[in-house]
Amino acid sequence: METTNDARVLPNDAGPARISRRELAQIFLTSLAADILLPLSSSAHPIRRHLLNGRLLDFADVHLSARSKPLFLSARQVAALDVLSEAVVPGSRKAQTASFIDLLLSVDTHEVQQDFLAALSAADLSSHNTYHAEIVALSPTQLHELLTTLSASHSAEYKHFTHLKDWISAAYYSSEIGMRELGWTPNRVFPTFPVCSHRDGHV
Repeated sequence: METTNDARVLPNDAGPARISRRELAQIFLTSLAADILLPLSSSAHPIRRHLLNGRLLDFADVHLSARSKPLFLSARQVAALDVLSEAVVPGSRKAQTASFIDLLLSVDTHEVQQDFLAALSAADLSSHNTYHAEIVALSPTQLHELLTTLSASHSAEYKHFTHLKDWISAAYYSSEIGMRELGWTPNRVFPTFPVCSHRDGHV
């Protein structure tokens, strides 16, 4: 497995993928390269590198199937990320987006980890300042209001929100559920690449 500075090494017992995220990631990245799918605001986002790492993706399938404990984030942070992910891209909870991001972060560099934690903390702090409650305790209306505020281009937290959204979007659309939403079928055919089918779009 390719690693960057101080990136951690995966266990040697990573088994073969039961549902190949490796193949789905290849299709996802091909779509990005062809400008068919543009869920990332930056081509330099660290998740791109992870989606090129076949061994990591194979391990992800094993790890997520076992519904193992978080590898980097705390249980509280995973819960908050799960709520945010589902609000940003409906279906993310079923796709285990938060757990997949946690896995990717566990093998990334300290700098990338800290950037993510800063973005997640910014959302959490905004929730506390506005509603005096954690993200997981917000009502649907409060959560929508929070994300609307964070996603506003003039918001002080806009950069942090965009960083989180990129992680969430790429993690979701590189999953089987996300790829099926885009038109992927079991025989690996894309008859069309529709725009996001969520009624109100993504925040």
